[in-house]
Amino acid sequence: MPEQTPVSPALVDLARVEMSADPPIPDRPVEVFATMMTIHELSIERPSILKYLQAIAPEKQAIALVHALEVGVTEMIARRERFKQ
Repeated sequence: MPEQTPVSPALVDLARVEMSADPPIPDRPVEVFATMMTIHELSIERPSILKYLQAIAPEKQAIALVHALEVGVTEMIARRERFKQ
């Protein structure tokens, strides 16, 4: 049986730390990039939004939120255009 090379304790500890370390927390809960947006730990305490999403199946809530954002953004753009005139 071949002899096993001992693993340096420092390397094992570093690997353990890297695996268990929490990911870095962004400065802002919403990050907007060129082709996508990421929402981190965002709490929304608006009763109308909660009521709307609670009426949707849990597995469909994320896409429902995306659709609601699309509708809201479309409306905001239209309102801004009306006020420009």
